[in-house]
Amino acid sequence: MAIFGGNSRKVLDTVHPDLVKIHERVISKYNFDHSVYEGIRTDEKQLEYFLGGKSKLDPRDPDLRKSAKHLKQPDGFSHATDSAPYPIDWGNGKDKKAEKARARFYMFAGYMFAACAELLSEGKITHTIRWGGDWNSDKNFNDQTFDDLPHFELRKI
Repeated sequence: MAIFGGNSRKVLDTVHPDLVKIHERVISKYNFDHSVYEGIRTDEKQLEYFLGGKSKLDPRDPDLRKSAKHLKQPDGFSHATDSAPYPIDWGNGKDKKAEKARARFYMFAGYMFAACAELLSEGKITHTIRWGGDWNSDKNFNDQTFDDLPHFELRKI
């Protein structure tokens, strides 16, 4: 039985309850083990990621800042998580092993979307999610210019 470790639990304490419920459903119903390694992010960390090319959102730009879901939102929570299938293997490289490691992120995203749909239909959450592997949510993964496979964020309905 998959369970969250202490670090994932601490991160989830910083995240909007809808995202927490989705992650918990993936663990409890699907027994799909994963780590949640980032929720709320400081301005400094967001800037570090932006300058390092890991984010497209510069927290110094007021217009882009509004889109940065990892930053503390008005409700006090992060509206985004960075999560990875456990054990974590980023799948860097071009070989067959790397391809299979990356495929686990796509499988994980499927569980996240299934859990979200279930919880939404049960009236237990009020948001859908957007995934960093399909930013425009068109289910075409080949049209992405910036893959962020660990990233999930809330979307208003």
